[in-house]
Amino acid sequence: MNARLVVLLVLVATAWYLWAGPISAPMAEELGRVVEAPLSFDHSISIDRAPLQRDLPARPGFQLNDYYFTLMAEFQLEALVLGRRDYRRDAGAVLAPIDLALGWGAMARADILEQFDIRQRGRFYFWRVDDYPIPRQEIIASSANMHLIPGNPEAFSQLRAVRAGQVVRLRGYLVNVDRNDGWRWRTSMTRLDTGDGACEVFLVTLAEVLR
Repeated sequence: MNARLVVLLVLVATAWYLWAGPISAPMAEELGRVVEAPLSFDHSISIDRAPLQRDLPARPGFQLNDYYFTLMAEFQLEALVLGRRDYRRDAGAVLAPIDLALGWGAMARADILEQFDIRQRGRFYFWRVDDYPIPRQEIIASSANMHLIPGNPEAFSQLRAVRAGQVVRLRGYLVNVDRNDGWRWRTSMTRLDTGDGACEVFLVTLAEVLR
């Protein structure tokens, strides 16, 4: 094998590793020492209902490395995974290597979802349907793309195993994140928005795959 071919193969392997290799959550262990993880989920969460959210008026926060985290709301849900997309190279990847598109209520029903084409790209979740099986506003209110920040190694282990079509339970906090150089990430605080800024930035401290 000539030297030029060897170099080409190394470059291809390196590119594959950077864009399609294993994801990592380098801050999960440090976050686990700062943010307390609950032991269980609230009994009232259900895939038939919207996520459970309790806003935090005091908005506590903490500094970790170059990032300042503001806890905006306690947040937990049970939902169907409509799609998963991993990120390794964008500005948010060091925090949230996984995005999940999640559905509950009507957007967790097989007879409804079979009419949808669902995709994720560039930290957004896209859906297309030829004939609306439910009103558009109900689609928006019953599904969301969420940027998941693993809050400890155990949560990351569970999130890393999640696949589309499974039902998951997730608990933690909606957060705003500010980096020392001025970069910032803002979470949605409602399930009724759409477009840029409509995704939840979700610090996950407890995760469970149900099926």
